[in-house]
Amino acid sequence: PSLFQVGSGGRFRCPSCSQEVVLDRHGVYGLQRNLLVENIIDVYKQDSTSSRSQSSKPAGQPTCEEHDGEKVNIYCITCQVPTCSLCKVFGAHNTCQVAPLTQVYQQQKAELSEEVSSLVASNGQVQAFINELEVTCKNVEENCKTQKQTVCEKFNRMLAILEERQRIMKQRVTYEQEEKTGHARSLVRSYRESVETNTKLVETAMTTMEEPEMAAFVKIAKDLIVKANEASSTCIVETLKPGYENMDHYRVNFNAEKRALCKLDFVKGTVAASELSFFSLYRAPLSLARAPLAISVFY
Repeated sequence: PSLFQVGSGGRFRCPSCSQEVVLDRHGVYGLQRNLLVENIIDVYKQDSTSSRSQSSKPAGQPTCEEHDGEKVNIYCITCQVPTCSLCKVFGAHNTCQVAPLTQVYQQQKAELSEEVSSLVASNGQVQAFINELEVTCKNVEENCKTQKQTVCEKFNRMLAILEERQRIMKQRVTYEQEEKTGHARSLVRSYRESVETNTKLVETAMTTMEEPEMAAFVKIAKDLIVKANEASSTCIVETLKPGYENMDHYRVNFNAEKRALCKLDFVKGTVAASELSFFSLYRAPLSLARAPLAISVFY
């Protein structure tokens, strides 16, 4: 009865397998039920009730079917059936080996009790193994959940690194784009101003050539000739290098890295948890320095 009073967290050893048991909030009622033992107890209770009910009635003993009124008091070992003494002397069991019924009763009762005890012990061992398997399944599920989380974290870190490298490399291309387009646009502005100035000079010269008065024309023409000469001599177009707009020097070839990524796998052998990793990356400084992207993968 004291066991049924043990609360949550109580401990005791199983009387069958000596394994330590920790009770939950249900106490002893939360333990695994042993159906075999319960059935044996039920049978014992029924037999006990039947025996008590029969004890109030006149005691009786089975009689032989062949010899009316003769009590069954011996056991035929050869035929393995209970019988009476007359069957041994005059009946069908006169050549058989017999033994007292009480002796066979005690012997078989002891054997049955031993087998039942052995069966109960075996059932307890099987139940203990079942409990171990259930614990193992739970541990496997928890460990798999942990490892899946670790795998996701590793890949998330890899994705973050790739996104950062992508940002840096795009920024380098953008930097050269801005540098080249800025230079080209500055030339456009400069030459556009020169064209506008020269156009105005041409218009002025054309208007001057329409002057009918020679003296007035000569007075203005000399200055226009000097300006036109200076404009012509200074109008030298700066040419860009061949392939100035080409950006092929930013070629990328990640075939080796792609093959390595396709072969990603768990680390073979036993290593420390801190050493478990899919790959290590050489990360260039977060600047515009033109450092190559290097990816080292081990699996």
